Amino acid sequence: MPTAYIIVPAFNEEGNIGRLLTDLVALEVPASKKIILVDDGSRDKTLEIAKQYQGKIDMEIIIHEVNAGIPKTFYDGLKKASELASEEDVIVIIEGDCTSDLKLMPQMIEMISNGSDIVVASRYIEGGKYKNFPFIRTLGSGVVNTILKVFFRTKGITDYTIFYRGYSAKIVRKAFEKYQEGFITQKSFAANLEVLLKVREFSNNNSEVPLVYDYGLKKGKSKMKLFKTLGEYRSLILKRIFKRSLW
Repeated sequence: MPTAYIIVPAFNEEGNIGRLLTDLVALEVPASKKIILVDDGSRDKTLEIAKQYQGKIDMEIIIHEVNAGIPKTFYDGLKKASELASEEDVIVIIEGDCTSDLKLMPQMIEMISNGSDIVVASRYIEGGKYKNFPFIRTLGSGVVNTILKVFFRTKGITDYTIFYRGYSAKIVRKAFEKYQEGFITQKSFAANLEVLLKVREFSNNNSEVPLVYDYGLKKGKSKMKLFKTLGEYRSLILKRIFKRSLW
């Protein structure tokens, strides 16, 4: 049986992390489960709550003493998972705010076990949608994803900004072997797009499952710095237009 390494980025998620970990304990998947929680310098009780679950589920906690941002959080979580995983294993990234529908995870893991290299939980295929999401944010996200699809078209993928994805461990390991410490160079949430673009080099089969992204499930505000992220998307697009190397 493969192992599913489930990466949970967490920053000031005391209102969400207990519910999420409780649901992960109960979740049945076609694999062994190991949680890799990256606490990114939380200043609330996130870490304290998370530690209470270490005896209930196989979980390793990576601690950033100060907030380092989502790129470093992604890097550390993916690096640890790729070091622990065998080639037949699965790596899944979810959000720490309870907006990733865990009911999709068994299907995502099964799809990877059956040959998919990347499985994205998409808001933009039939059955996927936004729920309880601010209209302006919904509109903006749709526009950004449409633009990214034009410039970074990837067969089988419609959602380029969602965190919730599954990867075959073998392609993540190959990406780290190629890029090493340069695996993530972006300084904002655009790091999520960068991860996708780098691992897709080694993917032979990309798939999606429909995600109902219910913003009403989370407690607290978004951590994304909108204008910084949009600026990095713009930079990547300009590099693509002028056919310069992205990395």
